Amino acid sequence: MTDEGSAPSAQARSAVSGPGSDPVEADGQHQPADSPVNRTARFAWGAVVVILVGVVALIVYALTGPPASPGVVHRVQTSDAVVSALHQVPTPVFDSVGVTAAFPLAVPTVLTGQPPLNVSGKPEILFVGADFCPFCAAERWPLIVALSRFGRFTTLHNVQSAQLSVFPGIQTFSFVGTSYSSRYLVFTGVELYSDSVDSHGAFTQIATLTPAQSALVDRYGAGAGQGPRTGTFPFVDIDNLMVTSTSGFSPGVLEGHTQSAIAGDLSQPKNPVGQVIVASANYLTAGICRATEQQPAPVCASEGVRSAAHALGLG
Repeated sequence: MTDEGSAPSAQARSAVSGPGSDPVEADGQHQPADSPVNRTARFAWGAVVVILVGVVALIVYALTGPPASPGVVHRVQTSDAVVSALHQVPTPVFDSVGVTAAFPLAVPTVLTGQPPLNVSGKPEILFVGADFCPFCAAERWPLIVALSRFGRFTTLHNVQSAQLSVFPGIQTFSFVGTSYSSRYLVFTGVELYSDSVDSHGAFTQIATLTPAQSALVDRYGAGAGQGPRTGTFPFVDIDNLMVTSTSGFSPGVLEGHTQSAIAGDLSQPKNPVGQVIVASANYLTAGICRATEQQPAPVCASEGVRSAAHALGLG
């Protein structure tokens, strides 16, 4: 006999644990080789192995897989109602407002004797801005309204000026991923920076200017002749016939207004916000009409556009 709690004798061990026999539990009970306990244990270890393999695979992919595409910005698409309001400002509103507004306007600069800015035989309108920039935020409103008289935006995206800017949270649009078509002109919208910051606290660059675009900004933009100034926003060049290097009005006019409210104001000729956007759009339209040789005639011969052309000295 053996004392209670002692190990079984060698003979006993041989009798109960020979080759091919079931294992013996601590209490001497036989445990079938394929018991639920053993199946659970094998499943648990298998799951651990699968998880470890998955983790290793993710780490390897993160280190060696393709990097995220820089310059890709995902924005909320502008609602159809707002896009329609931008496209459907009534002609009587343009004519009633002319270039008169409740707030001061910045008048674009008319150029003469410059080589045309053409793409595929059509005049080009170039916009250079940044998503975070409040002055860009303000300028996009009249620019989109003006361009909508010559073609159509089928895709626009929402954005607002940076919260830490001098005019924070101005509701506007981004030209990242914009789709615009026109039989009269080509529109190029470049947003150099997003409204998000990188690990160094700087706004994330999402695009670069071509050498030709950089030369235009240097030649006609703010601080012309002082070298490429890709940080000067906004910049609008209409076929090298008219340029502007600031917004047509102070961004402060739009502070505290929602995008839908601003869009609704466009059809109200006596509304101060609607007035300033429409008046600025008339100036830009007059420049575009000069580039398109006064086409389409119903737009370029309208009273509001003729008032802007006269104010610009375009006849």
